[in-house]
Amino acid sequence: MSASSEPIASDRLFDPVFTDPPDDAVDVLVPAPLSLAVWMDSLQHTGHAGVLSALREFYAREAATCARRVQHYGGSVLTADGSEPAHLAITHVVDERVPGVAGLRPHVHVYVGATGRAASGAGRAPVDLDLLTARAHELYVEHRDRLATATADGWGLVWGHVTPWSPREIVEPAWPGLKADDLLQGGEPFCPGPWSRRQVVAGEQHLREAGAALLSSGSAGGGVEAPGERADVVAQRRR
Repeated sequence: MSASSEPIASDRLFDPVFTDPPDDAVDVLVPAPLSLAVWMDSLQHTGHAGVLSALREFYAREAATCARRVQHYGGSVLTADGSEPAHLAITHVVDERVPGVAGLRPHVHVYVGATGRAASGAGRAPVDLDLLTARAHELYVEHRDRLATATADGWGLVWGHVTPWSPREIVEPAWPGLKADDLLQGGEPFCPGPWSRRQVVAGEQHLREAGAALLSSGSAGGGVEAPGERADVVAQRRR
């Protein structure tokens, strides 16, 4: 059975302020597009604290939406009768740093408990991790597209594909997307998380394949850096 069509609420897994996730929890990592991370980092260094603060507030709201979508896509447990809809135990954490990487890299860690409550009332059972893993790419695409729509409407950014091999990124201004392509070709790492847990990286295969295709094609941004004056222009488009 696939993820349920009717909305099912999740339970809380843990309080990240006072406790750690259970050892058997799964960390579903959902990264923001690299071009958005590059643009946010440029705002931090070009005196646009107000715009960056608004973006961070928006991203925190989007992270909560992302956690709810984990319930939607992966909300199933394995019972004697097969996979059935369930209430997952979920806690999400917003992070914007990756160890060993300079600059901002916004992303969401959605921690999912190893068991969930069957919606049928049959009790707790193991989460269907195969389903959750299989649908993680859809989770990434949704997250990316919501970010693209909101930043186009609110900050005037234009999204598209820098090259035929590039993932969907910011293309106006051009430098964030060019820089994102450079980073993908270099094997940009994903965050291992504040706690070492089994990890499912949403969009990982798609992004790794894009990086490999860009490398093979010889497409590169030439070490593009964010020009401050362009950051100024786009930042001023904020409503």
